[in-house]
Amino acid sequence: MPSQINDEKVSLIHSSGSSVEVYFFGATITSWKCGGKERLFLSKDSKLDGTKAIRGGIPLIFPQFAKASEPSAETANLPQHGIARVSTWKWLGVNVDNDEELTARFGLTDSQVPENFHKEWPKKFELIFIVTLTADTLKNTLEVRNKGTEPFGFNALLHTYYSVPDISKVSIKGLNDITYIDKVTNFTRVQDVKDSITIDQETDRIYENVTRDEFLIDLGQPGGVGNFTLKKLNLKDTVVWNPWIGKARSMSDFGDEEYKNMVCVEPGTVTEYVKLEADKTWEGGQILKVQL
Repeated sequence: MPSQINDEKVSLIHSSGSSVEVYFFGATITSWKCGGKERLFLSKDSKLDGTKAIRGGIPLIFPQFAKASEPSAETANLPQHGIARVSTWKWLGVNVDNDEELTARFGLTDSQVPENFHKEWPKKFELIFIVTLTADTLKNTLEVRNKGTEPFGFNALLHTYYSVPDISKVSIKGLNDITYIDKVTNFTRVQDVKDSITIDQETDRIYENVTRDEFLIDLGQPGGVGNFTLKKLNLKDTVVWNPWIGKARSMSDFGDEEYKNMVCVEPGTVTEYVKLEADKTWEGGQILKVQL
């Protein structure tokens, strides 16, 4: 069977053995297995019962990244990272294309959002999240439709947690010569001139207006086995995050030592709001590929 469904989640199983698991809560991808290995990080302490956003996998950030910097922003009273990741989505079915790729669709409208959040951001919208699985790739596409009569602004981001054997050996390539906002040093702006990013301390950077569309997450393994390539689709910014020691210990849904085995590389549009006119649709996404 190419798909399995229960009350909590949907699983797609490719003929090659690769698989992906998506929870209805947040339409959060919690597992991507490829080449016999899990490729996404999910904290052992993550809540999977709908009591809070899932810590790991690929949560969907909409319509606000972090908390709004301006109290006057329309999204100012929304929770951290918005409402999509803490709402329950609808299952819209699966398509099978000649056994080469499996595609699942999930939907969220304003009427499905918890009432307290909807009061804070009473926009008429529809989100469609499309998950496509092949033998060695995972594609995620988010469609945002303005169903109202007035334009609205939003942020969107695919908060992807990669599973890595050893963070000290990881390097991220393709973001050199890009200016980033460093949230660790009070939002200072820095131009990254290094050939690659390595992680040896708390890292929380927003690379803005990234013109390159493809990056490499190098795990430092012999022959490049397990390396990821990330291709972003109509997403202009990229966030790189690892909580490191202190921040990891401060999070109740994240193990104290788990920072050693994860890194987030997150394509999105977060430094500015996308303005979406009434009855229009915006689309953005990513394609992840594993070197087997």
